[in-house]
Amino acid sequence: MGKMKVAVIGLGVMGQTHARIYSEMAGVELVAVYDINQVHADRMAEQYQTKAAESLEALFGMAELDAVSICTADDQHYELAMLACKHGKHVLMEKPLATDLIEAKAIVNQVKASGIKMMVGHTLRWDPRYYHARESIASGQLGSPLHLYARRNNSYQNGLRLKGRTSVLMFLGVHDIDAIEWVTGDRIVEVYTAEVRNRLNEFNVGDAAVTTFKLASGAVGSYETSWVMPDHYYELDAKLDIIGTDGAINVNIVNQNIQRHAGGRFTYPDTMYGMEMYGRLTGIMKEELTSFVLAVTEDAPLPITVEDAYRAVLIASCMEKSLLTGLPVAVPTND
Repeated sequence: MGKMKVAVIGLGVMGQTHARIYSEMAGVELVAVYDINQVHADRMAEQYQTKAAESLEALFGMAELDAVSICTADDQHYELAMLACKHGKHVLMEKPLATDLIEAKAIVNQVKASGIKMMVGHTLRWDPRYYHARESIASGQLGSPLHLYARRNNSYQNGLRLKGRTSVLMFLGVHDIDAIEWVTGDRIVEVYTAEVRNRLNEFNVGDAAVTTFKLASGAVGSYETSWVMPDHYYELDAKLDIIGTDGAINVNIVNQNIQRHAGGRFTYPDTMYGMEMYGRLTGIMKEELTSFVLAVTEDAPLPITVEDAYRAVLIASCMEKSLLTGLPVAVPTND
């Protein structure tokens, strides 16, 4: 094919990142953007030298359009995925696949029936630190994993911004749920989750959740996630520790080997996720979008399948079920 023609739906922080990266990519043409706020969409279209679609129908009706990035709120993923399948457009979906398990399964089935390619942006699959951890285990350097610990803690402002539209397990937890299985090559078979509610109780969502889990191999682990870290603390505090029979590996997202002191406080600049160098964005997000483009233009394999993305939603749902019952929940093996 010639230039891959793509559109971005939803122009928040993630959507703007997608739009910028596409606009800087060779072999890709950003042909349209769409946002529910038309004034904002017009402004972004001017910035990225493209056009703003006035409706989803108009956008999906573009005959030349090959693919879309869906960067909207999580609860809109189902409707947009179905539209993409109906119109035969390939999809890069920001995680999670969906927040409802039935809707997530319906998306998987419709993607298979339509024949489109769909990739869900579980960004840790493009993080060199997590990729290195996976390679270390796959090569046998650590022996067999025995126990592990993971966490992903985010700022209170992020939890406040979402106002209960999703849960901390669906918004943050799916990242590490997928990463734990991908890195270890194992399967989570049982979860037991507890939570605390305080700062975000007005939105009927938990502040933090802690899960103990079992893997099919017999290894055990603990996972912690929250979105109530205090203001002026780290924006993101994430970690992965894996102890094996012959070694161990430790991933620490906070310490990126650079720190800056300004305005009376220390900060840790991002050097991995979306770093600007010489006027272009580079890093994890660019690698993610590059994988999607190669899958569409060269039929390269997707680093994450839609079934993988569904499984992350399935396990998060099991964790939420454990919260309701107060009991361990077995993860279905045939779903």
